[in-house]
Amino acid sequence: MSAYDRLLAALRDHGCTIDDKGDKGSASTPGHSAGDRGTTFQRYADGVLFHCHNDEPAEVLARIGLTQADLFDNPHTVYAYDDGRKVTRRYRDGKRGFTQSGNKTGTALFGVARLPVDLATTVYVVEGEKDVRAAESVGVVAISQAQGASTSPGAADWSPLAGRPVVVVADKDAPGRARAEKVAKHLLRIAGSVTVAEAKDGKDLADHIAAGNAVGALVVLGEVAQPPRRLKITRGSQVETRRVRWVDEDWIPAASLVLLAGREGLGKSTIAAEKCAQITRGTLVGEWFGTPRNVIYLHTEDARDFTVVPRLRAAGADLDRVLFIDVVTELSETGALVLPDDIGELERVVVAERVAFIVLDAATSAMASDLSGKDDRQVRQFLEPLAQLAARRDCVVLGLCHFGKRDGADTGKLILGSIAWSQVARSVLSVAKDEESGNLIVTNTKGNLAPRTRSMEAVIESTTVATDDGDTEVGVVRWLGETDRDARDLLAGPADDGDGIERTEAEAVIVAYLEDFGGSAPAADVLKHARSVGLNDNATKKARIKAKVRTERQGFGKGASWVWTIDSPIDSIGSHSREREPMESMAEPMPVEPDRFDPPGTHPDAPCPVCGYELGPIAAAAGIHPDCIGKPVAGPTFDLINGGAA
Repeated sequence: MSAYDRLLAALRDHGCTIDDKGDKGSASTPGHSAGDRGTTFQRYADGVLFHCHNDEPAEVLARIGLTQADLFDNPHTVYAYDDGRKVTRRYRDGKRGFTQSGNKTGTALFGVARLPVDLATTVYVVEGEKDVRAAESVGVVAISQAQGASTSPGAADWSPLAGRPVVVVADKDAPGRARAEKVAKHLLRIAGSVTVAEAKDGKDLADHIAAGNAVGALVVLGEVAQPPRRLKITRGSQVETRRVRWVDEDWIPAASLVLLAGREGLGKSTIAAEKCAQITRGTLVGEWFGTPRNVIYLHTEDARDFTVVPRLRAAGADLDRVLFIDVVTELSETGALVLPDDIGELERVVVAERVAFIVLDAATSAMASDLSGKDDRQVRQFLEPLAQLAARRDCVVLGLCHFGKRDGADTGKLILGSIAWSQVARSVLSVAKDEESGNLIVTNTKGNLAPRTRSMEAVIESTTVATDDGDTEVGVVRWLGETDRDARDLLAGPADDGDGIERTEAEAVIVAYLEDFGGSAPAADVLKHARSVGLNDNATKKARIKAKVRTERQGFGKGASWVWTIDSPIDSIGSHSREREPMESMAEPMPVEPDRFDPPGTHPDAPCPVCGYELGPIAAAAGIHPDCIGKPVAGPTFDLINGGAA
């Protein structure tokens, strides 16, 4: 027996008067007069739609001995998507449930294959496969996204709706209306027009149809209209040119979007709090120096009362100038800001409160859930309105971003997600940890407007600050000054030199250069080449040691020079000032300056067993140089370039 026939039989058994028209009809509701016709029903592909105008539908079903499961033709209803996803509806112990199978990561919409060629036909966007089938029963085109209200609209492919008039049907409850609002905003970028509506009777479109209403009788909640667009021409002669103004020297240009990026746990939020504190006090050296300004701090990862405000207080911020923002809606009193959806409201606050600095901690937390941080186009949809806001209102937006775990010197590619993060930003400040000192190195690794690359060294220290209910420990940044270290050197990871040997980028640069010159070249030339590719001398010298490139002094007096040579591990150096192999391993003995080590005399062939240099007549008797006695055969390595023990 079909669900339609099952319903009619149950109504008859309970004495209800029925007006059946074959695929739809009405009946008197049990307990009401025979002429009221308060119960309506409609046949559709999977069973029967059922609604009561004068009583609760679930209670009426219970009176006639039926459940929701009895309104379906089969115990299990399978909804097949065009991309291979399968959704199965079942009832167990009176409770409805769904299971997903097949291509569970598919992005196709349910019902998309039945979209007409005519782009002028209205498409109804509903919540659930049942509503799609209900719409089809009355000749209406409808589609639905898989997995209902809990899934972001960005997880589906809505491109088939491009240019079409769309009506988003909201379920008549708070989650349903919130879901419809998200979908409508998402489709605003795709569809020809977007209207939001809800059922006249019942909760959803299926109830609306079961109640006997035409789809055209949906209650319109509002139309989401595209703003009018026109083209404006500006001649080059009309453009007022301006100098670059720096809020923070070489790091933060005014009226711009800036990213502060680094791996987790390095103190990016602490650095951002310190910048906020300086701005609120007017102590940041730059265009704003001497004039305290207001800042907005948007945060999601740290608690405002436990961490953010104590951290700002520790940095010395004027907390009256620090603004926190929450979004108030009909559904929530403290919702989070969503961008770019709330960009208009954010700009209103910037203007009203004269805000100069906005921190997004973290940047992705303010990003609309239907946008992906991995998609270039969608990242630009998020960042470009912020960059335009900064330019219009002469403020700075500082977004905190995370680096991934992989190594590399290209910080744009290290930022998690799309390369568009660094492409849209005017400046990128990268934070890295120097494992040798434990200090942080902050470098402007992208700064197209900056006259130079500037690195600062800093430490994060713990300090005690007073809160309203006692003292607490928070981090505070202490700047140690400029450094020639570069965050990129610390972020660069291993690279294969072609022989299966893993080297850092600096090591690879050294080895490749030496190989081009037969394995050996003057140290000054190697350092000059390393500088030309962005490496500083300190990093290059340390990389030489790790790459096992040995140094050797060639020549004497003013004409002497150091040469770097690809070799096995660097030979040890004793108390002598030059590095060479033992005499017996060399094709020809190196000339020795008179009186350099021992008094003149006949030099024996055997070298010193410690340092490898010739034994003079005095040392020959003992078989070792006097200053080598007690030293191990493999003595400490001596850094000939830096002039000290390595």
